[in-house]
Amino acid sequence: MDPYGSYGRSPPLPTRIESRDRDDYGRPPTEAYRDTRDRRRSPGELAVQMPQTRLSFNRLSFAARPRGGRGRSRSPAAIDRYQPDRLPRDDYYDSRAREDLNRDRRRSSPKPMPPSIDRYVPGQDPPTPIILTNPLPDPMKLEYQVGFNWFAEWWRKEQQIKEERDRQKNGGRRPERLKGERETREERENERAKIQAAYDLYKETLQKQMAQTFVRFHKSMDWFREKYVPEIRDPFRAKLCDFRRGLFGQWEQDLQAGTFDAFTLEGIYKSESNGAGGVVEKEEGETTAAAEVLGVGDLLPCKGGDLRDEVAQQPTLLVKTIAPTVSRERMEAFCKEHLGEHEGGFKWLSLSDPNPTKKCHRMGWIMLNPAPEGVAHEEGSDVRNDRDDRDGHVDDGEDGEEDGDAAMATEPASSLLTTAERALDKINAKTISDPDRGEFTVHCGIHRTPDVPRKKALWDLFSAPERIERDLHLATRIVAKLDEELGEDYNGLARIEQRVEELAGKGWLQPPIPATSIKKAKPEADEFEDGEDETMEEGEEAEDGAYDEETDDEELLIKKKRLDVMVEYLRRVYNFCFFCVFESDSVHELQRKCPGGHLRRPRASLTSAAKATAKASAYGEPFPLRRQESSVGEGDPTGSPVEERKFARPNSKSQQQLQRAYNWVKTFEEKLLQMLEPENIDLKKIGGKPMEEGVEEELNKFVKQEDEQKFRCKVPECTKLFKAHNFWRKHVEKRHTEWFEGIKADVKLLYTTGIAAFANTLFKVTLVNAYVLDPAHIA
Repeated sequence: MDPYGSYGRSPPLPTRIESRDRDDYGRPPTEAYRDTRDRRRSPGELAVQMPQTRLSFNRLSFAARPRGGRGRSRSPAAIDRYQPDRLPRDDYYDSRAREDLNRDRRRSSPKPMPPSIDRYVPGQDPPTPIILTNPLPDPMKLEYQVGFNWFAEWWRKEQQIKEERDRQKNGGRRPERLKGERETREERENERAKIQAAYDLYKETLQKQMAQTFVRFHKSMDWFREKYVPEIRDPFRAKLCDFRRGLFGQWEQDLQAGTFDAFTLEGIYKSESNGAGGVVEKEEGETTAAAEVLGVGDLLPCKGGDLRDEVAQQPTLLVKTIAPTVSRERMEAFCKEHLGEHEGGFKWLSLSDPNPTKKCHRMGWIMLNPAPEGVAHEEGSDVRNDRDDRDGHVDDGEDGEEDGDAAMATEPASSLLTTAERALDKINAKTISDPDRGEFTVHCGIHRTPDVPRKKALWDLFSAPERIERDLHLATRIVAKLDEELGEDYNGLARIEQRVEELAGKGWLQPPIPATSIKKAKPEADEFEDGEDETMEEGEEAEDGAYDEETDDEELLIKKKRLDVMVEYLRRVYNFCFFCVFESDSVHELQRKCPGGHLRRPRASLTSAAKATAKASAYGEPFPLRRQESSVGEGDPTGSPVEERKFARPNSKSQQQLQRAYNWVKTFEEKLLQMLEPENIDLKKIGGKPMEEGVEEELNKFVKQEDEQKFRCKVPECTKLFKAHNFWRKHVEKRHTEWFEGIKADVKLLYTTGIAAFANTLFKVTLVNAYVLDPAHIA
């Protein structure tokens, strides 16, 4: 039964607990009930109920004592040990009172969170620690040159570390304001300019340091002195010119015989070749698509472009390795001693560049004089199996020994020996004796040229008319320079021009890849507008059809023919690759580095952006696409929409490829100019030192600074004292005129002949300059 009578009436709310009863919550419920009941009884009833034997006076007097106001609360539970973390007595009661108060409050605001709470609170993020150590190593401490992107990342980190150190030293906060798009772009351009300047300085300093280190370690080696010391280089160049005069005579005969009449450097894409040096037939208006990513093996030679040098087919022995202690003179004397100089004997010794990874060991080729083949050898003689001794398959040994040396085989007496095999029996495994440098055993094999030498494809920029004209100018200067060294009677440039004019007069100069002609359709009579007649407009050609701009005209065909024959002339006579900018002393060393030469890509595959890039490279202008993107923008009044519409903007991959091609062409021209104009080259940029600085460095050895304003003259028989260095320099020029003129004369002599008569410092400067001016120097 409902004690409240109905559901409409709410039960009575619980009364508030009095303060005097709060201490009863910590006691057992039975005791709390008993104490409450005892308090409501009178003292007499309490005394009667309690046994007399257990009731003492104190307990009775305490129980009978009237309780007025708030009674005494209970003490905390007794403990029999010391607790350091236990709250004091006052804190104990205060905490209990706060807990009771919070229990009674129905609504209250949350407590403030401590600052060390383990959760995300906005505005309380710790600052990001600044790393004051660059994780990237210093590029100057590396043994190689790093790229621009790598250097830029290191440079930005260095600037951040520098700014943070300055902020910690001087105080202040890092600026954290938002920047606009224009301000960000300008700041990025300024930063890139600073990085570029720092990168150029880094390259200049590193190249100078590497060049000086390389020269210091190798200046005493025979191969280095043969290339860069004039007093040793000039006699060898004279012998090389005698050898090249024979090659010139052979080339002149081939030129008159018409061997190069059909020769061309034009290439065909493998996908369009018909297998016979031509292209597959195309539909009307079909063009050639440029490859998305250009490769060096994309092309095949056109008909007439696959010529082989007959000199490379002559009998030759391959010396697998030559120690750097063996000089050219000692090697030539060894060959003449064992082979002789008669038919089938020694003709010419060619040595490769040293290999720095193999302790500067070199390879060698012993070229033999022609002799009748098929001579029977004596019974019991040995013949070396030379199948594995082909060019490009022989490793440079380090100690004169070769792994996998060819096995020896004995043939019957009736077999015939070739010229190379007879020479191999005479010279192989023989020893070169040197009392100063020790003995060296010569290991040889028969050299065989590759059956199909690989031709490398050039960048598409070389197919543009502007680029062909520029290359023709550079090739003409190279040929004239080398012909001058060969002698007045050897003028290959004049013979090439004469032969090309003869071919042009006969009408034999035709494009190797015929282009499809695009004819303009003649409009009908009813298609003319009012007032327009059938007469040609000004500037129109009166031909029935006109070729498009991808077709080579007669003038361009003549330029291409002259350039192609000059490039082949340089390879055959001077063993010089025009596009690699590399000169060797034989065709074998040339074919080891550049086996078959180079091919131009079809002109039809040039895009509009490639044509603009080729034009910029030929005229010495900066890369055009970068200028277009940076100059044409918002608020730029100089940006011309007409210039922007000349060609469509390429994608990032094509633009990067054009940038690489532009940089390659620029480096190619710089290497050629090092040969043609060494006096105009900035030596500091390539790691050298001007002779004027070398002279100053040598002159400073004759002055001593004794104090802040005291400079003592150390010129022989002079001990005068001067206040500043410039006064001492004037004193030298005025009072020691003969001595000063003698130094300048020695500098001129050193620069022209390389004879170091007085100064080791200037000799080192000359060696370093000669080394860095070599476009094909090893590092």
